[in-house]
Amino acid sequence: MFSNCKMWAAAGMALCALAAVSLDPPDIAVAAAGTGNATGAAGFGSANANTNMTDLTPQGALSIAVSGVPDSTFAQEEKTYQGDVTQTSAWRGFSHQGSRTITLAFKSPVDVQSIQIQALQNFSLGVYFPSYVEFQFEQNGQWYTAGQRPSAVPQSDQNVMTQTFAWSSAAGIEASAVRLVIPVDVWVFVHGFDVQGSTTAHGLAASTLAKVTAASGKPLGPLLPSASNAAGIRNMLLVQTGANGSQGTWSVQDFEPMLAYVTESGQMTKPLFDTMLFLPYGSVNDTEQGLSNYLQDLFAIGKQLRALNEAVGIVNQTLHRPGYQEKVVLSLPYFAYGNIDFGDIGGKDVQFGGTSGDPNGLQSREAAETWYVNQLLTDWKKADFKHLKLVGLYWDEEQYRQTMPGEAQYIQYASSLAKANALPLFWIPYYGAGGIWHWQSLGFTAAWIQPNYVEQGQQADLARMTNATETASELGLGVEVELTGIDAAHQAVYDSSLAQLSADGYGTNQASHAYYDGSKLLLTSERSHGSERIAYDTTASFIAGVGIHGGS
Repeated sequence: MFSNCKMWAAAGMALCALAAVSLDPPDIAVAAAGTGNATGAAGFGSANANTNMTDLTPQGALSIAVSGVPDSTFAQEEKTYQGDVTQTSAWRGFSHQGSRTITLAFKSPVDVQSIQIQALQNFSLGVYFPSYVEFQFEQNGQWYTAGQRPSAVPQSDQNVMTQTFAWSSAAGIEASAVRLVIPVDVWVFVHGFDVQGSTTAHGLAASTLAKVTAASGKPLGPLLPSASNAAGIRNMLLVQTGANGSQGTWSVQDFEPMLAYVTESGQMTKPLFDTMLFLPYGSVNDTEQGLSNYLQDLFAIGKQLRALNEAVGIVNQTLHRPGYQEKVVLSLPYFAYGNIDFGDIGGKDVQFGGTSGDPNGLQSREAAETWYVNQLLTDWKKADFKHLKLVGLYWDEEQYRQTMPGEAQYIQYASSLAKANALPLFWIPYYGAGGIWHWQSLGFTAAWIQPNYVEQGQQADLARMTNATETASELGLGVEVELTGIDAAHQAVYDSSLAQLSADGYGTNQASHAYYDGSKLLLTSERSHGSERIAYDTTASFIAGVGIHGGS
């Protein structure tokens, strides 16, 4: 799914302008006395309370590390912004890849009395403040934390400014090293890393702070179909409807070869996709009228859901599997903050642009979401499909837009709506999407990562597939299989992606998969002959556990 996966690249391109622009934004100091102490922090106060402090920064060995999955594409982007993080003459840019740790290690223990670093926010260029900076201290091989200093400025603030994240203590902390942990969702720019203290005085032991819990080092592993949060989903096909004429209209005959493999001679032999995810085309308007039309089409006689229900009945007879129900996931719309007139709900006009009483447009977006869920589930219950089982709802937005006001609360509200109806909320973020590293805390029950490998065409680097599966293993995600064409060139890239999934332990039964095939590409392939049928046959082989060649 590529409707939004280019957004990080667009932000990166905009960042090129920074090299030629002189920025002198206002600085927002966020560690002044009495200003929002971090949870569990010791001695947060003004950054330079002790005038007798020594600059410890040049006395330590500096290192910067990626705490997520390193990616060559993002690392290449960062090379343009390699300013010395300890100076203020240029910025050091961090792109995606999880958090960064900035460590300053000393030859012998020192008394650390203050630490600070500046970050930049330039909304128009896609550069945002980190949500927090955590201050850590090492003593005798053990790390301790003075807590997280949250940003005092929301990432939705469109002013260009810098913000100083700082920790200080008059007594100081005795440490052999200090470390900053800085989360990076999209782009974070920092400079002015500064550590002050004494090489002769003795501060409080770092052990007076809370211990940093050591990471287990063991990744969560892939999302298994048998996992409690996977709803039994093994192979889920994305089905787009609601627009684009015949491309967005699914008949009984369309669904049959997606439910079961059909040979070139027309024989139905074995099950194929066990789950269908219905989602609207991007051209469907997220308004009351647009979504009403979408729902009317989704539940219409002779197509979409009703066609699927009929097709499952036919396939059940052919494959001799009485009582089988196809799993179904239905979409929830994402209502973006902004000057959007949703329409009328209960006699009240709903706007998403915010008001004095609802500045983030949160109440209006929640009202629209509630209206939609009620309409959707009412229609589902009325239909009483014999051969279909609703197993979840899908959040139809491929990234967490941390720069939009009220986003976390909005997603969590949608999650609560799903849970109130005994349904999980699923997500399929694109590679490098904001929020992917904290998908669970946002409120999602399960998620599948888009590798966005096949869109790179013949220049595609298989390292992207491995990076995607490593991220999935780290975070407990499934993986999306992506098909964007059925000619020979596209087929070669598709084959390599499937082979690499198997090589990385993400083959059939090893992980839950979502499948994106553009607009009915697998159906087109099934109805084709020669080389253009290969995509359909290859997909069926992959689902059946047959090895695919082309990976590394």
